[in-house]
Amino acid sequence: MRIAVYCASSDESDPKYRTDAASLGKAIGEGGHQLIYGGGNIGSMGALADEAIRCGAQVVSVIPHFFHEQGLTHQQSDEIHVTRDMQERRKMMWERCDGVIALPGGLGTLEEISEMLVLNQLDLVKRPVVLANLEGYWDHLWGQFEVMEAQQMLPSGFQRYIERADDGPAALDLLLRSLEGSPDELG
Repeated sequence: MRIAVYCASSDESDPKYRTDAASLGKAIGEGGHQLIYGGGNIGSMGALADEAIRCGAQVVSVIPHFFHEQGLTHQQSDEIHVTRDMQERRKMMWERCDGVIALPGGLGTLEEISEMLVLNQLDLVKRPVVLANLEGYWDHLWGQFEVMEAQQMLPSGFQRYIERADDGPAALDLLLRSLEGSPDELG
């Protein structure tokens, strides 16, 4: 399967996030899956890609030119795509993947999650999204989804667009179960 992973580029965050990202990278590699991610060599991005490569995954980096020009591209990737901007990066990632895992991250990760949910809600794509909710990281976001549903800002049953798992490897297991028997449908 082609797994897109959204995650942080921060080296300042708690090391547990990089450890979980590495565990997900290992699971992707050992499972024979392809990793499609934001292309970075730092933070959770770097830990994810390092371990995925070490464990045999094909790794596709999709990185905007302004990060690439700062030397932030993971050079050991099997493919490196340098994009004009963040919008092209996000589109290339969702066009190439079968499903999405969101590890803990910042505003960029939140933007990526939001775009994927909107595309699914509008039936423009069908890509399962799983939040790797390490130690409750995404609980407040999930609570906001529930508020939006209660206030009828989201359709009832938003959970058909997004699910939660306890950590990166559990998110991969859940994503793979969601993808079993699903035809590849590019929107």
